[in-house]
Amino acid sequence: MVVSTNPAGNVMESTGRLLDVDRITRSLDLATSLGATYAEIRLVSETTNSASLKDGKLERAIPGQEIGVTLRVLADGAWGVHSTSDISSISDQIESTTRLARAVAARHSSSSDAIALAEVPIIQDEMHWRSVKDVRDTDLDTRIEMMTAIDAEAKDDERIVATSTGWLDEHIQTELLTSEGMDRVWSFQRSLINGMVTAREGSDVVSYRMRNGGEGGLEVIEKADLGAMGREARLSAIRLLSAERAPSGKMPLVADRDLTGVYIHEALGHPCEADLVQAGDSCLEGKLGQKIGSDMVTVVDDPTMRGGYGCYPIDDEGVDTREKRLIVNGVLTEYLNHRETAHKFSLDPNGGARAQDGLHHPLVRMSNTVIKGGTHNDLDELIEDIEHGIYACGSRGGQVDTGRGSFQFAAQEAWLIENGSITRPVKDVSVSGMTLQILKDVDGLTKDSRLAAPGFCGKGQTVPVGDGGPLMRIREALVG
Repeated sequence: MVVSTNPAGNVMESTGRLLDVDRITRSLDLATSLGATYAEIRLVSETTNSASLKDGKLERAIPGQEIGVTLRVLADGAWGVHSTSDISSISDQIESTTRLARAVAARHSSSSDAIALAEVPIIQDEMHWRSVKDVRDTDLDTRIEMMTAIDAEAKDDERIVATSTGWLDEHIQTELLTSEGMDRVWSFQRSLINGMVTAREGSDVVSYRMRNGGEGGLEVIEKADLGAMGREARLSAIRLLSAERAPSGKMPLVADRDLTGVYIHEALGHPCEADLVQAGDSCLEGKLGQKIGSDMVTVVDDPTMRGGYGCYPIDDEGVDTREKRLIVNGVLTEYLNHRETAHKFSLDPNGGARAQDGLHHPLVRMSNTVIKGGTHNDLDELIEDIEHGIYACGSRGGQVDTGRGSFQFAAQEAWLIENGSITRPVKDVSVSGMTLQILKDVDGLTKDSRLAAPGFCGKGQTVPVGDGGPLMRIREALVG
């Protein structure tokens, strides 16, 4: 093990600690004396504000503070876990949690691998990503004013029958102490604003969603053109009312950066998570170092991409974050991992451990996942040689089978591509296929790659994520 501190430039003044370091250290030493090979206590304190408007009127406004602490003990190759919101009681759970770990281990089959952790640098420091405008200083009137800016533009048509807007901001501080000597504190903020418009004409009813946000404080929302968000959502919803049904069959598909990001997150990112690989539920099992996609496809997952909604400075096992290069020129080069799966696959831990909050244990999760840009200048260049295809934008969700490597997504809106031009709007567009085939069929990417709308990812726990990329052209996709 290596004990170190971060460079002084990354260490800022403390924002106050909630854990009694001396008491926690003694508790972790007790776990070791009882035979634990590893123990940790992680506390997460979250200060949040959420609010929403319904048809321009305040529906709810909820400030809150949540504190959770989780003890994990590794003994005899198995985990014992105890979570609570009662900070003062966590030290009293050492013996019972160690017994739990041993009881779990005793029930493992002889063929089960004992859990072990890859080594990491043992760091003692504090790291605080400061916002330009601390979101905790934002009053309710300001939040309402910003949501109203969206709502006023979103409802400016008699065919818009309902509008809703929402706000969520968070200040998250984490404290982690381990039996190995890790002692880290870090904090950062996230801010998010969103909305949905519903339009009706006769018996046709459609809706359109919008979202903007990222890591940071009030400045994140101030940078957004909120009126344009509402206006574009209104125009999209009205356009969908008159859109014709999409054609079905195999055809070229061009995806905007939102749909590109959702595809990369769902169809590729999840199979790259090493815990799914370990469980035999990934189509990428055994494919490290193999060519799985087009030469032009390079995909990264990067929690250090400041401003992205999936940002975090340190993962929930105390490992410094870094860019993970999942695919480089079509070759699978890296899995997302945490310390347990890094040991399993003899990999270096790469900072992929994330927990929903202080009451959950870390899983392998994505952060900000994007495809790098290509060589095409713009949409016109991507479509100029397409005789008949689809340009699909945004996502209404979908489903993925990570083991089989199959997916199906629905786009928010789309247009026909005819003889190299965007022509008529179409609706009810879904795209399906096999992940590995689609990666090979990517034959065009615009140069401009960036994060799209922020989102949330569910995997038993829900965490904020970012995804995106350039506009992407797929040689042949199944539309229907």
